Amino acid sequence: MTLQPDDLAAHYERLADDFEESWAHSPAFVSWMNRCIGTRLALQPQDRAADIGCGSGLYARSMAEDALTVVCVDPSTKMLAKLPTTPSFVPVRASIEDLATGAVQLPHAGRLDGVLAKDVIHHARDVPMALRTLASLLAPGGRLVIVTWPLRIDYPLFDKAVKQHEQAYIDPEDMARVLTGCGLRVEVTCERYHLSIAKEQWLAWVANRFMSLLSTFDDDELAEGLREIDTRHPGPVIEFEGRFVFTHARG
Repeated sequence: MTLQPDDLAAHYERLADDFEESWAHSPAFVSWMNRCIGTRLALQPQDRAADIGCGSGLYARSMAEDALTVVCVDPSTKMLAKLPTTPSFVPVRASIEDLATGAVQLPHAGRLDGVLAKDVIHHARDVPMALRTLASLLAPGGRLVIVTWPLRIDYPLFDKAVKQHEQAYIDPEDMARVLTGCGLRVEVTCERYHLSIAKEQWLAWVANRFMSLLSTFDDDELAEGLREIDTRHPGPVIEFEGRFVFTHARG
């Protein structure tokens, strides 16, 4: 289920203050993810880049260490307000839907050397159109990195949430076909990272609906889901393998 644009913006406005606490997991995880992204984007000091769905800039900051400019795109004004106020960052309030429909035009569109779209493509109503829009942002030789979850996830969620993820799943091979049709060379790879999180903390994040898919469940459904997670993980620590799919396209 895709949230409506206004609901999506409201979801991230509500989460802005705690976003990095729930999504960063640990400094080691952030460093690992930055390396996964950085090796694929391969940004250079004079490059222009964009982070679509940047949130608070968790990964845009690392991109800015390598590039001249990073256009940071997010529908939440509170998220964008957390970006460093330096010339390296160009904040743009927009959703991926705004870009796909042409409601918002990005600076340097068609001339970007690197574009990151992490955990955002599933918010588009028309995924092929959104993919073609992302491809159109690239300069010749530009790199696009789309980060998604696999169909089968190991995240400790309740059954209804897992089923909803599977129903909304976007096949990277389908994305690859669209991007190949845009004239890009595409490679799909999967990376794994072992996560260990205190159960009390994990349950608090789920209760706060830190994932957008959790926003579609009412309070009673969420309470039932929390009990399900608690029963399945009796110890004080929840350990699981985070798996991430990287769809890497090059012009």
